Amino acid sequence: MVGELQEKLDAAGIAPPLVSGAGTGTHDIDALHGPFTELQVGSYIFTDVQYNAVALREDTPRPFEPALFVRTTVVSTNVGGQVTTDGGLKRFASDGPLPEIASGAPDGARYEFKGDEHGRVVFAKDSDSLPLGAAVECLTPHCDPTVNLYDHYHVVRGDTLVDIWPVDGRGVI
Repeated sequence: MVGELQEKLDAAGIAPPLVSGAGTGTHDIDALHGPFTELQVGSYIFTDVQYNAVALREDTPRPFEPALFVRTTVVSTNVGGQVTTDGGLKRFASDGPLPEIASGAPDGARYEFKGDEHGRVVFAKDSDSLPLGAAVECLTPHCDPTVNLYDHYHVVRGDTLVDIWPVDGRGVI
């Protein structure tokens, strides 16, 4: 439809200097086949659980590395086989799959929601555990609406905080 509109505008002598559109999920197809001359991709800068589950290109299925994580903290260890964290539904977009644990938990552990304020790390082995105060970082289920939940990004390189960036349109800067 965009290509047809562009042809009609061209024929009427009002050719658009720029045709903008597309998205992260179709960036490769749109770059190869048009009609866009500018791509409006955005989620690639972060990726999330949803984008990591699909091949975005034929040659390189995952051309972008995850860069947006939510850090949670273990706040209770009183039930065997799992721990409770401070990362519930209010910390993640919940319109997609569950968050995936990126670091801080034993292999095979999974993240689940326990309500608005709490989440849980369920261990693959009963012998696994985490201490109170342990940090567990999760890849976000859906990056765009997760960003909307926060006023700032904490920008890190490795384990070092290098900057804090405000999220435009959130709170008072």
